[in-house]
Amino acid sequence: MIKQPSEWYQTSSDTVAKLEASLSPKEIKKYRLKWLKTVLYQMDSFGQNCKDCSMFRHALTACLKTLSNKPVTQNDEESYFNTLNGAVLHLQNKHKLTPPGENIGIWLALGLVIGAGLGFVLSDMAAGIAIGIITGLVIGGILDIAARKQGRGI
Repeated sequence: MIKQPSEWYQTSSDTVAKLEASLSPKEIKKYRLKWLKTVLYQMDSFGQNCKDCSMFRHALTACLKTLSNKPVTQNDEESYFNTLNGAVLHLQNKHKLTPPGENIGIWLALGLVIGAGLGFVLSDMAAGIAIGIITGLVIGGILDIAARKQGRGI
């Protein structure tokens, strides 16, 4: 059964849409508004049962209101980024969600190390590293796709 978004999520999502319409593409990227939508959705789904998510929901609402005001001060930006990063860390640590590309990065590094060892054993470093990188990218990509399909992605 698909959960209906709350009124808080609808309001926050509308605020983000208004921000996207009023900000330049550079500012949209700077404030990570596309990613913010996903964070808001996850906060909404966990917010009913988690006190910390509820606290972050209120903090994100306040940050969105300050971003809507022009001009945005340096303190407002710092507060926004601290709140957003705190919310993401909370989702990662408590609710075991993964940001996009996390598994690819981890498995790419592991594949590189294993590939270097394999290359040393086979006396062909280039082939070993290539095999390790490709293997790491494939495994990491599969795990990222699986996390997204299971709803564990931020």
